[in-house]
Amino acid sequence: MLIVNHIKMIKKIIISVSVIFLTVNSFSQLKTADLFMQKEIRQAYKKGTRSLSGEPGKAYFVNKTDYKIVAKFNPETRLLSGNEIITYTNNSNDTLKEMYFNLYQDIFKKGNSRDWDIGAIDITDGVQIKKIIFNGKSINVNSDNVSDRQSILRIKLPENIYPKTSAKVEIEWEFILPGTVPIRMGTYEKDNFMIAYWYPKVTVYDDIVGWNTHGHSGNQEFYNDFGDFDISITVPGDYQLWATGVLQNISDLYTDKYIKRFKKSLKTDDIIHIITAEDRKKGNIMKKSEFHTWKFKSEQTPDFAFGMSKTYYWDATSIQSGDRRVSVNAVYKPTSEYFKKVADIASKVLKFYTEEIPGVPYPYPQITDFNGGGGMEFPGMTNCGEARSLTSTIYLTAHEIGHSYFPFYTGLNEQKYAWMDEGLITFFPQLIVEKYTDDPGYVLFKRNIAAYNKSAGNYNDVPMMINTNNVGRYAYRFHSYNRPSAAFYLLYNYLGKEKFAKSLNLFTKRWNGKHPMPFDFFFTFNEVAGEDLAWFWKPWFFDLGYADLSIDKIDNSAKDKIDVIIKNKTGFPVPVHLKAEYKNGKTKQFNLKMNTWDNGNKIKISIPSRGIVKVYLDTETTPDAYPEDNVKII
Repeated sequence: MLIVNHIKMIKKIIISVSVIFLTVNSFSQLKTADLFMQKEIRQAYKKGTRSLSGEPGKAYFVNKTDYKIVAKFNPETRLLSGNEIITYTNNSNDTLKEMYFNLYQDIFKKGNSRDWDIGAIDITDGVQIKKIIFNGKSINVNSDNVSDRQSILRIKLPENIYPKTSAKVEIEWEFILPGTVPIRMGTYEKDNFMIAYWYPKVTVYDDIVGWNTHGHSGNQEFYNDFGDFDISITVPGDYQLWATGVLQNISDLYTDKYIKRFKKSLKTDDIIHIITAEDRKKGNIMKKSEFHTWKFKSEQTPDFAFGMSKTYYWDATSIQSGDRRVSVNAVYKPTSEYFKKVADIASKVLKFYTEEIPGVPYPYPQITDFNGGGGMEFPGMTNCGEARSLTSTIYLTAHEIGHSYFPFYTGLNEQKYAWMDEGLITFFPQLIVEKYTDDPGYVLFKRNIAAYNKSAGNYNDVPMMINTNNVGRYAYRFHSYNRPSAAFYLLYNYLGKEKFAKSLNLFTKRWNGKHPMPFDFFFTFNEVAGEDLAWFWKPWFFDLGYADLSIDKIDNSAKDKIDVIIKNKTGFPVPVHLKAEYKNGKTKQFNLKMNTWDNGNKIKISIPSRGIVKVYLDTETTPDAYPEDNVKII
């Protein structure tokens, strides 16, 4: 079979190339609906909570958890104590006889298992539960009705929560925040704190497994229901707080100058320096009081975090995103080299996410990037350390803010499918870097592909559809970041930016405030693509294996052309980017999309041979585990 393709060359020259498929082994009969599904997932389709269109089924439900929390934090002892009243709404058709809560700070509890050694210095007694009241009935916290295992608190209820009804749970608790080892949050330089996973949190009851009771051991991340938060936090009077929610009582806290600056930032695209080095020297930022109580509210939010400092600087601006202006804040240590540019970077990031990919307005009224350490996301908040360069700062900011959509806006289950958010948010924020970096050497997606090529096929190369909480510590990063980001890059190139963005936009809107899983993602992309992409989903997401092309053979017996036979050694679909190098130093490139392998594992490309000295397959932006056989000297 002869196909004539118009190929884009590096020099923008368009030429024709003959492609002959040498073996036939079509993927076209594969169907996404026939790919392996765990029993629990098949049962969800049978019950009608999911649909093969990728939309929520007619029987779909999502429960709601509202929190009213009054807390106090002592920076000297790092003791956080609180009382929460939870309104839990059971929208399922099931009768609930027990409830489960995440006690995430139990990762520091003596005797609990962890995915890494944190040393003895931050080991504590974990979360101490002082009181539990259910619908007005007190529950003895020391009775058999209450148990705590690997960060999961189980409560056997004194009365059932029936379908379509609500219940109230009151819990009083306390714990000591780690002072030395910050795992996604914690203490920074003694006087600065990023506080997250800080309150007993109801686990998700979903249509797949019911209660999700996999305890937190550090490696895998989180899975949250949605709800409203009404939060009051009391701290010493010289600290400032920034949080997931909108501050309700600014006039009780700041002096007039700083209130005016903040209010100005809510109405302008300009960067307003709210707290500067000079302000820190002068003091008089807060109204005089030994303690202040900070009050925040947020709606339809999956979690709540806050940062606090008495030394950091604060920049703010705002940006129009959809039908509202979003407050954009950067809070950073005085020694930071690049964080002073983060407010501007974050504004550009929100603009990209709103207008391009995923093309959805930012979901929260505000975003604060807090200069703690590492890189971690929370609704309306990020915790970011100092990056090595401006380009790295752009990427880190874009990555962490991108999590506002995945997993938060879409309610993804990171415990089982971390690749659904980390893979996506490792991949497409690089488009933002390309747009705004001043690094002339930056090559789009080069870093993704290099990370994939380095480790593809090794012991840590585990198929993504194996649950994240089953892959282990060492495979986690490749499983959740490297392999999926390479796969999404391929899909983006195959579909094109417009169709990829449209697919992600539809998925995001369909599953806002719900809990999608991979097949919901697959079916939605199939719909927009206009084809069943099972030929791509199966190898990249389900199978053991890796991408590996080779130049199998060269036939230069003809006078005016050579035939280059390229082999797909593993069956993983990837595009072909064949380059020809000539004596005059010029190069020409011949490109085929990754569905070129639908008809076999070998293709023959015939190219003009005059003056040619070498042919080679691109491995800089093409996944390939074994690049050694990708070059032939003529």
